Amino acid sequence: MSAGTYEEQVYSLLSQHREGLTIEEVSRLLEVTRTTAARYLESLYHAGRAERRSLGPAKIYRPSFRVSGSEILSILDEGVLIMNPDGTVREANPAFGSLVSLSPSDLIGRALQYSSLSGIFSEDIVKNLLSPPEQPVEGILHISDKQTVRYMHYRIFAMQLPDGETGSAMIAQDRTEILSSKEKAQSLVSEYEHQISLINSDLTNHLEKAKNTVREVSSRERAIRDLLQNVRAIILKVNTAGRVVFCNHYASEIAHLHDGEQDHPALLKSLFPITDEHGALIAEKINAVRAGETDFSGWDSPLIIENRVTDQVYSWNLIRLRKGKNGASMILAGFDITDLIHRERQVVRSQQRMEWILDHLPDPTFAIDNTKQVILWNKQLEIMTGLQSEETIGKPIDLFVPAIYGYSRPVLADLIFNRYDPSINAFFKNIVQEGEALTAETIAYRQDGTSRIYWVKVTPYYTESGELSGAIQSLRDITAFREGEAKIRDEGELLRGIAEHVLDDIMVINRAGTILYANPSLGRLIGTSPEKIIGSHISEAHEIRKIFPTCDRFKSVFITGIPIHELFTIQYEGVEMLMDAMFIPEKDQAGLISAILIVLRNVTSLLDEISSLQLRPAGSIES
Repeated sequence: MSAGTYEEQVYSLLSQHREGLTIEEVSRLLEVTRTTAARYLESLYHAGRAERRSLGPAKIYRPSFRVSGSEILSILDEGVLIMNPDGTVREANPAFGSLVSLSPSDLIGRALQYSSLSGIFSEDIVKNLLSPPEQPVEGILHISDKQTVRYMHYRIFAMQLPDGETGSAMIAQDRTEILSSKEKAQSLVSEYEHQISLINSDLTNHLEKAKNTVREVSSRERAIRDLLQNVRAIILKVNTAGRVVFCNHYASEIAHLHDGEQDHPALLKSLFPITDEHGALIAEKINAVRAGETDFSGWDSPLIIENRVTDQVYSWNLIRLRKGKNGASMILAGFDITDLIHRERQVVRSQQRMEWILDHLPDPTFAIDNTKQVILWNKQLEIMTGLQSEETIGKPIDLFVPAIYGYSRPVLADLIFNRYDPSINAFFKNIVQEGEALTAETIAYRQDGTSRIYWVKVTPYYTESGELSGAIQSLRDITAFREGEAKIRDEGELLRGIAEHVLDDIMVINRAGTILYANPSLGRLIGTSPEKIIGSHISEAHEIRKIFPTCDRFKSVFITGIPIHELFTIQYEGVEMLMDAMFIPEKDQAGLISAILIVLRNVTSLLDEISSLQLRPAGSIES
């Protein structure tokens, strides 16, 4: 018998045992030696026709349902560049071409040094692509043209190619919006610092020269007063009596002062309220001036004070001390930074809203930092485990794993920090990587001896510099679905056993786009009976197209075989609804994706809560 015949026999045997077989089992069933069985199993694995996983010391093989790498790359949002060992471009997906403004066809098969990329990439990037480092390297690449500057975050690492050789790969993301916002904020701060520096320099220069003669002093003071009167900043001079002896026009406008009112004691109290930490510090320094103190080296400026009445925020700086016959006077300058502070607060409020959303997700969810300390424990997880958020925050996640799974074991988030630990993989099945996220299924045990099946998803998050900061993990109980799935598979029906009795909206479509099934709950959502749309093509079902205007999500699942879980809003009959959706591929006995199960959950109440939150004043969110 030929090698090809043996290989097909092994593949046929694997197809009959979808749960997988060990080398010993294949050897026994085909009545061949263990060495022969191992050789043909490895051949199927390297050809991409079989998947391999470790269970203790044994290796388990099962038929592979992979799609081609090119198809997967074409739908990724991240740009991907794959290099051959000889320095030629092996693959470049459309997303990468968009980042560098080049067509993949202009890159594939070309030597890197002589391609258009050589004028975009730095020498270090080219060097790392041609000679991939042992450890992945990351960085930010500036891409500029005549009109715009873009920032691309890249990651370069070595990868094994299908032919067994070692090449290199680059994964790139457009970070222009994030980094540009940061640079703008830094530019704004630098601008204010520069303004302060200029004023400080001018004042110091003019006031020092004024010591020469009385006439020169008078002349210089008039020049300085003219300058200060026209600057868009609050300029105050406080004498040794603690009184304002000078304020410019801008200060008068802000404080609504008339001539002769600038020395009123209420002015300083309004500008530097003692109820404010920084205001109290400035008031203390003014009192120090009255007491004759001249050394202010311990004062860290600038100091930020917010006017609670006008909501204006000012940055105050000590410009200088002027020594005279009666002691030293104090000069203060305040710059309006309200816009900058408001933008910073908007960022903080946005982060708080995201934390609030995570806390109110319908699935149990937790987040950990890069030390595996709990930083978020949402309400659904409190209900599931009986542990309150206050009991878990700031403590290692390992302490609370028994409350989640019934015993001490790894969580899927552990794979974010150690992707290749087989001791972690052994606790999960159907592990799938979606971009940087991982999904898998696992079993949890209750105190009553029963077990539950959970679909788990974990997503890493990073600092602005691109360093791994932590991970967010959510769980969804799919016990009923898996049990129903098994029952339906035995009976030859597709999900009908459970779909008729759940509150979620369920629909099944085949590869041709024909609607095979719709449950009564979906019928109520779209305002028609399921019988009227079953058998119709998805593009012709007007009611369904209101929910899914395009078929992009369906195409993605059919191409990749990867489930999709997402939140999106729809406008239906003039009403905005927030939908929690899962797109789950279903495979036939041959292992091909024959249909997609769509499960929709209306979580509009969460959207209403978010809208309500946005209308509340800052600080009114209940913990």
